[in-house]
Amino acid sequence: MHVALALAIVAQAAQFTPGANGTGEAIACAPMSLAAPPVNSMRVVGGQVPGRIMFGPGEPLVINAGTANGLKPGQVYFVRRYVTDRFTPVTPDFAPHSIHTAGWVTIVDARDTMAVATVTHACDGVLEGDYLEPFAEPVLPVPAADARPDFENPARIVMADERRQAGYPGLAMLLNRGSDHGVRPGQALTIFRAAAGGTGGPVLTLGTATVLRVFGQTSVVRIDTSSDVIWVGDLAAIHRITQ
Repeated sequence: MHVALALAIVAQAAQFTPGANGTGEAIACAPMSLAAPPVNSMRVVGGQVPGRIMFGPGEPLVINAGTANGLKPGQVYFVRRYVTDRFTPVTPDFAPHSIHTAGWVTIVDARDTMAVATVTHACDGVLEGDYLEPFAEPVLPVPAADARPDFENPARIVMADERRQAGYPGLAMLLNRGSDHGVRPGQALTIFRAAAGGTGGPVLTLGTATVLRVFGQTSVVRIDTSSDVIWVGDLAAIHRITQ
């Protein structure tokens, strides 16, 4: 590729940000849990400096795939990492296969079996061995209509990013309810603990959250407010419209 063209692509990619505010970035960088460990052959295998294993915004890196895999200059890819999580509890309705999003990259040159990309945005350091997935710009949630928290059918906070067990305002965490349970982006949550170990008595309200992104069995939520640390295992009352 001509040097001037490559530099122009990098400059354009550097201006790319998902969404109009920090909500878009929170969705794009949020953790996920898959049904099984990912299988992906497109990986970061190195950089410009021999022996370098971590990369940040604007830095070039080498991908072990090229035009034979459909890569071409200008494409944007998420960079993700499978996290071996020995801390998050396994429950009958949730087994964590934790995925950390390190950021996203833009392809600036591609040959048959190799490509060069630059880090467009870093949620965290991009590491050698991280894998690539096609980028999709996040959809910002529309706030749900006025509703009331459903304490009788609570969901549960089941995971956070990179083995974290505690949450705080601004952090994205994972809920064990998704579109299969009627959850929609923009719904509000009241996070609580049952005072007597059940769901029928008084509750200790810990904070509030908003659903950012929904999968079939899980949802990404952002902790908005908290009066105490939010722990994996805490309960969440989904705000629903009552008839």
